[in-house]
Amino acid sequence: MGFRLLVTRCVVALFALTTAGSVAVAASPIAPKSGSAMCALTVADFQGVGLGNASKPTANVDEGGASAYCVYAGKSGATGGIELDVFYPAGESPADVKETYANASAATSLQPAKIAGVDEAQWSAREVQGGPPFAMIAVRRSNLVFVISIPAGKSAEAQLVKLAQLVLERLR
Repeated sequence: MGFRLLVTRCVVALFALTTAGSVAVAASPIAPKSGSAMCALTVADFQGVGLGNASKPTANVDEGGASAYCVYAGKSGATGGIELDVFYPAGESPADVKETYANASAATSLQPAKIAGVDEAQWSAREVQGGPPFAMIAVRRSNLVFVISIPAGKSAEAQLVKLAQLVLERLR
C-alpha cells in the first residue's frame, strides 16, 4: 500500500510540474517585431470558435519582422480563407499607428466592436473583395494593429471577438 501511495504522489507531482510549465509557456507574451511568431492564433483557437478548416499558418513577414500576414486557410481572408494580419509596432509615431489602422480597416460596412482594453475596434459581417463574402475585425491597442478575416456566417461577430481577445492576450 505504501508503494502505491508513493507512486500516486509522484504522478500527481509530475502532472503539476508539467501543467505549470505549459501554462507558463502559454502565458508568455509575443514581442513586437517577432515576425512569424506574431501569428498568435492556433488551429485549436479556430476550432474553439467553430471554424474547423484552419491549419498551421503560412506567414509572409515584412517590415523587419514588424508585420506578419498569416494565412490559416485558403489564399487569403478575402478569398474565403482565414487570415490574421498583425502590425506590431504599427508605426513609429501615434500618427503612423492611426494611419496603419485606417488602412487596415478600410472596409465598406464597418461597425463598432466592443472589446475591453482597446483604443479602436470595428467589424463587418459581410465584406466582398473579389471572392466570397467574409467577416472581418480590425483592432488597435496602442501601437498594435491587427485584422482577422474569416468566412461570413451567423456567428461571425462572436467568433471574431473571441479570436481578437486571444490575440490581445498573447501580444502584449
